Formats: sequence, C-alpha cells, structure tokens
Amino acid sequence: MLLRTVVVLAVLGGVTTPGASVPPAAIGDAVFNAASGINQVTISETWKRLADHVSNHAALKQALRRLRVVPAQAARVAHALVERLRAGDAPSVKTTLGTLRGRLLTTKTNPRRQYYSFKGVRYAQPPTGMFRFRAPRPLEPWQGTRDALEEGSVCPHKFILFDTFKGEEDCLFLNVYTPLLPDTSTNANPKLPVMVWFHGGGFAMGSGNSFFYGPDYLVAENVVLVTINYRLGTLGFLSLQNEEVPGNAGLKDQVLALKWVKNNIEFFGGDPGQVTIFGESAGAASVQYLMLSPMANGLYHKAISQSGWTLCPWALAENPRERAFSLGRVLGMDTTSPDQLLGFLRAMPSETLVVAAQKILTKDDARKNIGIPFVPVIEPNIDPSINDIFLSKHPKNVLLSGNYTKVPYLTGFNSHEGLIFIRRLRKDPTILEQIENDFNRMIPLDLKVPGGQFGEDANQVANRIRQFYLNGRTVSMETATDMVLLLTDLMFLRPLVTSVRLQKLVSPETPIYMYRFAFDGALGLFKRFLGINKPGACHGDEMGYLFKFSAINIRLDEKSTEVYVKKKMVKMWTNFAKYGNPTPFEVKETAGIHWEPVSSQNLSSLNYMDITGAFTPRVGPESARLAFWDQLYREFNGEEWF
Repeated sequence: MLLRTVVVLAVLGGVTTPGASVPPAAIGDAVFNAASGINQVTISETWKRLADHVSNHAALKQALRRLRVVPAQAARVAHALVERLRAGDAPSVKTTLGTLRGRLLTTKTNPRRQYYSFKGVRYAQPPTGMFRFRAPRPLEPWQGTRDALEEGSVCPHKFILFDTFKGEEDCLFLNVYTPLLPDTSTNANPKLPVMVWFHGGGFAMGSGNSFFYGPDYLVAENVVLVTINYRLGTLGFLSLQNEEVPGNAGLKDQVLALKWVKNNIEFFGGDPGQVTIFGESAGAASVQYLMLSPMANGLYHKAISQSGWTLCPWALAENPRERAFSLGRVLGMDTTSPDQLLGFLRAMPSETLVVAAQKILTKDDARKNIGIPFVPVIEPNIDPSINDIFLSKHPKNVLLSGNYTKVPYLTGFNSHEGLIFIRRLRKDPTILEQIENDFNRMIPLDLKVPGGQFGEDANQVANRIRQFYLNGRTVSMETATDMVLLLTDLMFLRPLVTSVRLQKLVSPETPIYMYRFAFDGALGLFKRFLGINKPGACHGDEMGYLFKFSAINIRLDEKSTEVYVKKKMVKMWTNFAKYGNPTPFEVKETAGIHWEPVSSQNLSSLNYMDITGAFTPRVGPESARLAFWDQLYREFNGEEWF
C-alpha cells in the first residue's frame, strides 16, 4: 500500500508539459487518473465492502471508525517527527500569544527564492463539545515554543475529489508564508502588504492548505500570505435563529482570524495596516460578507472577490431554522424544541452530521439549483447588546443602504463558470430531462414575475429564456453548452454585475476593478480535478495562475502563454494589494496594460479587463446576455437605476 501511494504521488509530482502554450487536454487525463489512483489508495474496494457489511451495525460502525483514525494519526505523528528533524535551527517568532517555530523553505518555482513558513497556527480555541455551533473563542496565551511545521487538521467535510469524509472539529488553524521576517537585532520590520485567503467550496468543503493554495507565486512578489480554515456545512452554518445558535459561525471564524492577523502579523514582517482579503467562490462571497458586516470593520483595507458574491442564489440560506429541524428528523430526533434538538446535534459525531446534511435537500431545492443545505443566514433580531451578530439584514438591503465598509475592490468571473454543474449531471443524468420538463425553474427567484415561477406569465418568461439561450430547442446533451452559459449567468455573472452596480451607485468614488477570465490553459486544473473535459474557463480555473498546486509539478516553457498569464495575474493581484490598483504606472511588469476601473457614469456597460491569453481592456462583459436580463429586470422589477 505504501509503495502504491509513493507511485501515485510520483505521478502527481512529475507532470511535464514542455514547449509553448499547452492545451488542457495534454494533462487532463494524467491529473484525473492520478487523482483517481489516490482515491483507490485512500479507501480500497476491500475497505468499502467491509464498510457496507457493517453499515447497519452501530457497534461495528464505531469500531470501524476508530480503526480508520489510527493509521491517519500514526501518519501525522511520523510526519511531525520528520518535519521537526528537518527544522533544525528553524526561525522562531514571538507573537502576542506565545512563540512559534517555523521553517525556511525554497519556492518550487525558483531555487534562489526563499520564504518562511508557519503552518498549523491556532487562531481560536477548539469549537467542540458545548461550543459546537457557537461563535469562536479567542486563543489563550501559552508558555514555551509551539511548532508551526505542518498544517493543522482541516474542518470536517466531504473531499470534493473523491466524495469521502475527512477532517476534525479541532480545525481552526491558519498558515503564514512570508518572504521576510523582522530583524530582532535592529528592530527593523519590512512591514509588507498582507493577503488573507478564504478558500472556496460552497461553504461546505475545502481548506486553506497548500494542496491547492501553495504560496510560491505570491510570496515571490514580496507580500505576506495567510490562508485559513473556517468551519463548514452544518458545523459552520447551522442556525436555530435564536440567541444560542444564531448562525454564521464559519464567517465569525473568519473575523477572529482577521483579528489574529491584525494583532500578530507584524511579527511575521507584515503590515497590519495594509491587509487585503481575497477568496474564490464561497471564499469570494465571504469577502463580500465581511465587507457588509460591522464585525469586520477595520480589519482589512482592500478586497478581492473571484467568482462569488453575497447575491449569488447559492450564497444565502432560506428557512434556516426549518433546515436545522429537518436535519434532526433525518437523524431520528423529531422535536419542536430548539434546546432538545441542539443537545441531540451536539452529541452526534461530526461525520454523521456531514453525511446527513445532504439528505435534507428537497425537490424544491433541486428546482432552485441548491445543492448545499447549510450556508450563511440572516441572523435574528435578538438582544442588540450582543456583539457577535454578523449579518442582520439581507445583503442587497445592506448594499442599497450604503452602510458597509467601502474599500478598493477587485472582482470578476470566469467565462464558463457553469461547467461546474457538469459534475452534477454526471452524478444524475436525469437532470437535463428534469429541467426540460420544468424549464420555469430557470426564472431567477428575485425576478418579480406575477405568480413566481408558476402561471401563464412565468411560462412566457421561461419561453423567452429558452428562445434566447437555446434558440427554442429542448434541453439535452446537444444544448448542454448553451445551458452552461445560462447557468453561468444565473449563478455568477448577473449577481456580479448587480453587486458592482449597487456598490458604484452608493459609493461612486470607491474604485472597483472588474475582470473576465477566459483563458483555457494548462494551469486551469480545477475542472481537470473534477474530470470535466469541456472547453472554456471553468469555475475555479483561474486559481492555478495565482497559487502553486503543491501536489502537481507542471513544468512549462518560460515563453508559454500560461507562464505569461500567470506572471501578469500574480503581479496585478499583488499590485492591487500594495497600491489599490492592479496596473499602477510605476510598476514596469504591467507596463503597456491599463486596467480601467468601473465608471459610475455608465452602469449599463461596465469597464473590465478581458484575460484571454492577452490582457485587453474592454467595456460590457457578455453584453448581449446582460442586455437580455436587464430588459427582464426592467419589465418586472422596475430597475431603471443603471
């Protein structure tokens, strides 16, 4: 088994794509097959058969769970010992809470570039036992020196690649990567810009670890990178809509992590007065939630949202209290008492909660393209003296009010975000037929059609959508590409444009830089991990141009388009963190490219940077498609403000 693991890792570590621009197909199969191999190593067919055999026996299931934990714990202990031996005379940093020991590493992209790594740094007390579902608690100081040599446990979730459970509740860790540390002998501090990353995963999966988010590209540009874990799914976003469990624990984890950054990042060479928060998908929506929440005031100074906003239909829960009681019923607790339900759920193993969450999804959820049951919520109006209320009003109302933190903002989308839904189609091939038989589900819920998605008016609107996107054809594999564009617009592009317009409407002087990422290159690995082999820039594909995926070593010709796009994107993102402008004139690496911010004078046709292999300033992303939706929202919602 160990030999097989080494072989698989070797395959992952040596994907080579020499030459000029490399087509995605050249590495797609190798990556996906290697990932499948890891899945087989992690949970063998024999193990699966054994698990099935004991699935109905509670005692055997508990024993099986314990057996699974033992090898993982042994591996972590062995890994920690190896890392400790490697550390040698490792760098130490004294924080406000205690001393941390890290490592000096060399970037995988340049053997002459070094950086300091501090992994698995606790920023909160374990959210376990009676503290499950509650807001996080600040960490207590410690004596002596703690190792920060390896990543901490990830939060409980189903791993997206293999659909298997992983994680532990004691998971509130962050990782700090910095190119420079303060000189204690002279008290000199470089005070570098700080970038804090919030991972995606639909608020239900993922972590801040370096498997996807290696720091090599960003730290080479003299910024400090911080990546964090935050609670996910049921454990992070269950809400009973009461004072005990109001919800949004995962977002409150992010706030506490930012407080840790503010109080400690200067000891790692960072500037607490120059913090940029950025994220992708749910992490990007988290960034905008942090902008809207008074809890995060003063903890950051710039913001970047990649493919996610609070107005996305998947980013805010409906009827969160009912969902919590539905989870109880699925697990065998049919009650109307919040206290009884809470005690029951706190006694459940975390794996049980993660697995059971998917079972509460309804046919109505499917109609609304909701595949994740527990996400951020609007918290109840409870005692105003309680200072841990994250969000008390609908995000759109907060944006309209202008009562949010206004900072320079960089945001954008990928040209074929909707490719992510092909994974759902693979799991359930009947989805296309379901949509065809109920095309009214494609009407946005916030479009105020009389009678909602039902009735004669709705039928007419649905027919207009079908005619525009499918040219009147039926939903089938032949029109799947057209459906990808429709889902891109419903789930991502329309929420992005609405968010940008609202922000410019209430704060025309605050700069917003918008992009469209449409480069389908060899570093667009996310769809390959998911086994999606369709052309186009999928949801998540831009991340390969900002982060080094640590499990894969793709060697590209320095003259390739992929390397050009990577270098320019990293430079622009870090320019924004440094200057609040992705293409300042004083930075020669972006000379000749001018990224124009969105103008408040023309909200119907927005400025953006088109990233296609070249970087081209344009006006009006997907203009024909947006014009179609603008017309519908004028007709039914009376939106004439843009």
